[in-house]
Amino acid sequence: RGSLLFLDLMAPPRSASLLGPPPRSVAMLLLSASASGSWTAGTGVGPAIGIGRHASRPAMAPRIGCPLPQPRVQPASMCDAVGSVAPLEQPGRWSSGLGIRNRLRLLRRSWVIWSCCVLQAWRVFVLRRKYADRRESPEAVEARRVLAAGLRDTLIRLGPTFIKVGQLLSTRVDVLPPEVIGELSRLQNEVPGFPGKRAKQLVKRELGKPVEELFASFDDAPLAAASLAQVHRARLHSGDEVVVKVQRENLRQLFDVDLFNIRLVASLADRLDPQTEALASNWRGVAETSGDVLYREIDFRIEQHAATEFRANFAKDKTIKVPAMYPELCTSRLLTMEYCPGKKITDTEALQREGFDADHLAKTLTTSYLEQICRHGFFHCDPHPGNLAVDDGFPGGRLIYYDFGMMERVEVEVKRGFVDLIFSIYQNMPREACDALETMGVLRKGVDRFSIERIARNMLGSFQSTLASADNKWENEMTPEEKRESRRNRRAQLGQDLFATQAERPFLFPPKFTFVFRAFSTIDGIGKTLTGPRYDLSRISQPYLRELADLRDGSALKSAALELGRRVGWRPQDVAQLVTQPRAVAGVAQTVRKLEEGDLKLRVRTLEVERMIERVELRQRFIGAGVASALLLHISLGATLHRLAARVVQVIAARVAWECWNAWLALKKLTVQQLRFENEDTVYDTM
Repeated sequence: RGSLLFLDLMAPPRSASLLGPPPRSVAMLLLSASASGSWTAGTGVGPAIGIGRHASRPAMAPRIGCPLPQPRVQPASMCDAVGSVAPLEQPGRWSSGLGIRNRLRLLRRSWVIWSCCVLQAWRVFVLRRKYADRRESPEAVEARRVLAAGLRDTLIRLGPTFIKVGQLLSTRVDVLPPEVIGELSRLQNEVPGFPGKRAKQLVKRELGKPVEELFASFDDAPLAAASLAQVHRARLHSGDEVVVKVQRENLRQLFDVDLFNIRLVASLADRLDPQTEALASNWRGVAETSGDVLYREIDFRIEQHAATEFRANFAKDKTIKVPAMYPELCTSRLLTMEYCPGKKITDTEALQREGFDADHLAKTLTTSYLEQICRHGFFHCDPHPGNLAVDDGFPGGRLIYYDFGMMERVEVEVKRGFVDLIFSIYQNMPREACDALETMGVLRKGVDRFSIERIARNMLGSFQSTLASADNKWENEMTPEEKRESRRNRRAQLGQDLFATQAERPFLFPPKFTFVFRAFSTIDGIGKTLTGPRYDLSRISQPYLRELADLRDGSALKSAALELGRRVGWRPQDVAQLVTQPRAVAGVAQTVRKLEEGDLKLRVRTLEVERMIERVELRQRFIGAGVASALLLHISLGATLHRLAARVVQVIAARVAWECWNAWLALKKLTVQQLRFENEDTVYDTM
C-alpha cells in the first residue's frame, strides 16, 4: 500500500507533459511500458520489467570486465522477450483501472535501473578515491577500462534503450575518458530476432495487405536483427530486390519508462560529477539529446526522408551508392528499400580478393564525409563498419552507405562559421578564428577574449610552423617524451592565460559536434585498417579544406581578390576606417579628457588576485561547513533533544559535511591546477 500511495503522490496534474507529446502523469507514463516477464539476458540485481510474454528469470550478472555475454538463440520466449511488450490492463482512473500487478512491474523495472546506477556510481567513487593522486597512471587507466567493460555489460543486460544510450555516450568525447569511450564503442546492438511469422503479421498490420499480395517472396529468416528492428530480404512482383526493415513492438513505451529514469539519474550526476576544465558540459543535456535521438530513430518516416535527401546529395557522385526507398511500402514502423549487397569495408581479405583499391576507398570515405559536413550540411552520425560496404559500381570500388536513422543537420550559420574557422587557421588569423568559434556556438559570447586569443595565436603559429617544414612533427607523430616537453613549453608561455581560461569555462560543446568527432575517429580507424600506417586523415583532408577555404566567398577568384585587398588595405572596411579616422581620434581624445578629469575609472583584471580570492573562498567554505557540521552533530548527541529531532539534526549535519567534502575536493583540484599552469610537475605530466 505504501508503494501505491507513493506512486499516487508522484502523479502531476493532467496538463503536465513530461516526456512526450500527449499530456500524462509520471505514473501513467511509466506504467505504459510495464509488461509481464523480465529481460532474459539478466539484470544482475534482480528481475527486470517484463518485455515479453514468455521471458524467463534473469541470469546473474557477470563480474566486471568479463567477456560480453553471447545471446543464445532460443525458442519463442527469447524472441518475444526482445521483440514485444505485453499489453497493459486498460487504464481507467488512476486509483482503480491500472491494477496492482502493473504497478509492481513498474517498481521492479525502476528498482533494477536505479540499483544498477547506484552500483556503477559506487564503483566510480571507489576508483576515483583509490587513484586520486595518479589519475593517468597505467594502473588507473586499466582500472577505468575494466570498470567501463562492466558498464558495457550492464547496459547490454538492461536492454534496447540502454544499448542505444550507451552507443550515444560513446560519442561524448567531451565528458568521458578515452578508455571508457573505447569500451562503449564496442557495444553491439545485435540481439536474437523475432520469428518471421510475427514479422509478416507486423507487415500486414502496417501496410494493410498480406505479405503475399505485396511481395513475390519474403524470407522468414532475417538478414540481421538489432535492438530496434530486424531486416528481411524480399522481392517485389516487379522483380526488384528489396529489404524490409521491421520495427520491434512497443519500443516507445519502453523508451518512456527508461528515459524517465535516465533523466533522473542525469540530474543527480550533474550535482555530483565535477565539470571538465574550461568546458561546460552537463549530463542532463546528454540525457535530453539521447532521448531526442532515440525517439527520432524509431520514427521510420524520418529515416525514409533522410535517406532520400542523402541519396539526392550524392546523386552525381559515381563513387557513392545510397539505397533507394519505396515510399508506398514505408510507414512509421516499416521501411522498404533497395537491396544493395556489398563487401564489408573492413574485410580487407575480401576487398583484395575482389581487386578493390584500398587507397581509393580510404580517400573516398574521408572526402565524402567532409562533403556531408562542409557542403551539404546534412551528415551521417554513425559511419561505423557495419553501415558501410563496397561494391564494383566504380573502378577501384564504390562506397555504399546504410542505416539513416541517426542523421544530423548543420545550420547555415554553423557551417559558415566552420568555413571561416578553416580559412582563419590556414591564414593564421587568431582573432577571426575566435569569431568563427563564437559563430559556431563553441565559444561563449561575452567572455574575456584576451587570453583566448593569445592561446589561439600560439596554436596557429605552431600549426603554421609545422606546415612550413617537413622536419616539424604533428603532435600525434611525437613520442610521449616529446609530447610532454611540447606541453611544458606551451604552459611556460601561456600558463596564466590557460589558468584564466579554465576558470571561466568559456567553451561549450554542442551535442551534434560529438557525432562529428566520433565519426572522424571511426573513419580514421577504418582508414588505418584499409591502408595501414600510411593513412593520415589530416593530410587527406588538407587539399579539400584548402579548396573549401578558397571557395568561402563563392569562387576562388573572389576569395583571392578579397585576400589581396586585406593584405594591401583596400577592403571596404579599410576604406571606411580611413574615412572615419578623424572621428575616431576625436573620440579617443574625449575619453582621455574624461580620464584626466576623473569621470572614468579603469577596471584592471589581476589573475594573481583572482587566484588568491578563489582559494580564500574555498577555505572559508571548507572551514565553515566543517565547524557547522561538527556543531550540529554535537547538538544531536545531546540528551535534551527528542529522538526524532536528533535524527533531523543529524541529517542536516550530514548535508553540511557533504558541502565540506566538496569544498575540500575543489581546493585540492585548484592547487593541482595552479601547479600545472605554473609548470610544476603534477599528475598531468604523466599523460
